[in-house]
Amino acid sequence: MAVLPLFPLGGVLLPGARMPLQLFEPRYLELAQRLAHEPEDERAFGVIRIRHGHEVGDGAATDLHEIGCEARVDAMALSRGDAGTVVHLVARGARRFRLDGLDEGAGTSFLTGSVTWLDEPADDDPEVTALVARVLAAHARYLETLGARTDPVPAGPREVAYRVAERMVLDPADRQRVLDGADTATRLRTVLSLLGRETAIVDRFSALPTPTDLGGASLN
Repeated sequence: MAVLPLFPLGGVLLPGARMPLQLFEPRYLELAQRLAHEPEDERAFGVIRIRHGHEVGDGAATDLHEIGCEARVDAMALSRGDAGTVVHLVARGARRFRLDGLDEGAGTSFLTGSVTWLDEPADDDPEVTALVARVLAAHARYLETLGARTDPVPAGPREVAYRVAERMVLDPADRQRVLDGADTATRLRTVLSLLGRETAIVDRFSALPTPTDLGGASLN
């Protein structure tokens, strides 16, 4: 079991995904100060989705989902203006974790959790290979229906599941379903189901769903 600073959000961070953040609340400025004093390759915190509550404002949302994603800091910058101090941070999703409980004695204004890192089973199952082919074909149909283009999906079953989900127009609950998957096969099946649903919606109604862009900066 490990101890990890937590950053509750309304959205979901997937492994490998990039997340820009703007930190201005005192509790998260404290977190940024802590991160700044750590070695660059050890700067990390946990992004976990809020079940009920808000990202900003008084108090802290403590009703959280069980599965979250480690965020490793790629870059940090500080700015000061009339609105006060803001830390601009860019993080990238890394390992999945299970939140076992909140550390009430951490002595920090931000939440700290006791977490268990989740192992990733080997992806050498023939079913996984078949699912990858089906997901890539379904993703191509999805893009064709949208009339959209995107960069090629990276090779590797695990990366296919996460990158296809990242590039789809999904709400946070659907992204959480992908993150919750216990293994690559489960996540690929979830993504395949979501591709089928979203392609059918766009094809039937000839309308795009409202985008939920995890890539935009979250204000906290």
